[in-house]
Amino acid sequence: MDSSTRKEKLMELRNNQKPVMTGIPLRYKGATLTENVYRIPLDYLIYNKYNGRIGSDVLSYEKQNGVLKAENDDDCKIIEKFLYESKEDRNKTTMRSLCQNGQQRYGIVTSNGIIIDGNRRAMLLNRLFHKRTELGYELGQVEHCRYFLAIILPDDAEERDIQQLETIYQMGEDDKLDYNPIEKYLKCKGLKQVGFSEEDIAGFMNEKPGQIKTWLSILELMEEYLREYDYDGIYTRLEKTEGPFVDLEGYLDSYKKQGANIRNMNWTYSDSDISDLKRVCFDYIRARYEGKEFRDIAKTGKDGSIFFYKELWEAFLQEHQAKTPGDEESVDELRKQHPHEDLSKLLRSRDNDWIGQSKGILKGNLRRFSRKLEDQQDSHKPVELIERALGALQAVDCEQDSFSTDPRIKDMVREINNITWTMKKRLDRS
Repeated sequence: MDSSTRKEKLMELRNNQKPVMTGIPLRYKGATLTENVYRIPLDYLIYNKYNGRIGSDVLSYEKQNGVLKAENDDDCKIIEKFLYESKEDRNKTTMRSLCQNGQQRYGIVTSNGIIIDGNRRAMLLNRLFHKRTELGYELGQVEHCRYFLAIILPDDAEERDIQQLETIYQMGEDDKLDYNPIEKYLKCKGLKQVGFSEEDIAGFMNEKPGQIKTWLSILELMEEYLREYDYDGIYTRLEKTEGPFVDLEGYLDSYKKQGANIRNMNWTYSDSDISDLKRVCFDYIRARYEGKEFRDIAKTGKDGSIFFYKELWEAFLQEHQAKTPGDEESVDELRKQHPHEDLSKLLRSRDNDWIGQSKGILKGNLRRFSRKLEDQQDSHKPVELIERALGALQAVDCEQDSFSTDPRIKDMVREINNITWTMKKRLDRS
């Protein structure tokens, strides 16, 4: 059914059908309207493919395969798959409720049948009705699932209106916590692209303007990360990375402003140094590295980080660049070698291969330099440092073959001897 036919059907329904609910307040185009809820055949409706729940999936798919058309049956199935898999456990629970109790929360649709609020519920109703045999239901149990309860907007809604309404009635409510983390960032970008200010977006999402600005900055960092690995626009590769990006954006903002929380640094960095820092952190994010040790690379504040100390940072960076492997195949090579395979799966496999080769190296290097950082931070505590050093030396097994065969050990023992001799002379003079 095309757009004009859907619009005619909905206008006829609106004019002739008795509403199931009346007097519903609706914020729309800067005013609060009073609208009715109608019982609409699902055949009259299509999904909003850029629904905030699945924005990353749709944008990633379209980047790889071309534009999805919600009116097309095959594309409709792809959108339904994204909606169902976005929260599969919760969807199963909601389906049981829809079957037993009917639709408890009305949706909103445009005058030509695009679902603004209620895409997930509409998908589940469609699934219950059309897959009833597979799901084990009789027709009589799911007959009501052919219909969707919704407000029909009184006029044609532009993309700007759709974005605003969807944000207010979905991501601006409590259930926004049910969304994948990346979706709120993409929603902010989408709203900016259709002309809304950060203040407008904050109002729609029940947030402060400063939070929206921060989210947009975090998304810019995420998109830079994707470009670094030739994944531009494939937002699904950001799964389970939000925390480190939030941390990193905060650190980079502090270094840019050069505020009080970096006053303990012992050197003056350049833009090139910040670029190196970002690339190193990107590798750790790609390896799905989280927690305290990741923060040790770049965190700001009184305790500082590896980046705070010039010699420590340069040694860490040198080790990282020398030992971290690159990808065995570029994205273009993967496309050529596997033209008929899903690119998302290929990229996931490419990342997993890289993680398998790199994570141990990254982990070992960061652990070593985190210990060095701890020593640096405790430089004013000689008793604690010497006690740690003594314990480490006492733990060395001199019977190991490597003790005699590794040439680095002799050099390090000589250096330890020089340091302790200097310390002894200083103590003798005291």
